[in-house]
Amino acid sequence: MPGDKKHLNDVLNREILLLDFRVTESKKRQDGKCLQIQFLMDDQVCVLFTGSAVLLDQVKSARDKLPF
Repeated sequence: MPGDKKHLNDVLNREILLLDFRVTESKKRQDGKCLQIQFLMDDQVCVLFTGSAVLLDQVKSARDKLPF
């Protein structure tokens, strides 16, 4: 996914528009998942990687509503 890489702290308490996401196997945690999200923030396309199970569940449950 193209976009400028951001850290989770860069988007906390900021409004973003989630454009797309994908789930892959984590390279850091054995048997873990990695969530990659592509989003729009300040008219700039960005990407973020996280292992957060909470975010993964939320994004999966809203899959049919993209972009949101």
